[in-house]
Amino acid sequence: MTKFEYLSVLTSIIIGLALANLLSGAARLIQLRARVRPHATTLCWMAMLFLGNIQVWWVAFERREAREFSFFAFLLYLMMPIAMFLVSYLVLPDLGDEDAVDLPANFEGNRVWFFGLLALVPGVSLIEEWVKYGAVPLDTDAAFRIVFVALCVVAVSIRSARFHFWNALFVLAGFVAYVSTLFLQLA
Repeated sequence: MTKFEYLSVLTSIIIGLALANLLSGAARLIQLRARVRPHATTLCWMAMLFLGNIQVWWVAFERREAREFSFFAFLLYLMMPIAMFLVSYLVLPDLGDEDAVDLPANFEGNRVWFFGLLALVPGVSLIEEWVKYGAVPLDTDAAFRIVFVALCVVAVSIRSARFHFWNALFVLAGFVAYVSTLFLQLA
């Protein structure tokens, strides 16, 4: 077993837990549909987080050729799947058998933590590049991540449901374009 294979197991477990939470949450929403107060913004973020978790896992393959791994560099990298797991958990309320599920109230109640943690993912990625190369290359990939962080920072301070719906749609569409442009083939 290579060092990469060994370390990728933990990354895969964390991402797998995040995906399991999103998928089981989606199934529970279907089961409880008669008692769920719908919220398109939450559904957009669920789709975005599903794709985002897969993209974090997909890009992890780029580390396969690294010969040296340090504990703190790995810990820094691990912050991305951990943040993705946490936002994948926060996007939905506990879907027990209570009388009603209020998705808009859950979103608003978790908004600050949701966007704060979500901003960590591209933020940590940019920090990693800066630590590794001494600078962040100014390319399409870095530009997307910077815009993503900026949108998260703005979303923390805005309470408008309309803004959050359009922001979620914009980010989802932008993320699909980002992945389609830069990550369609496994490197």
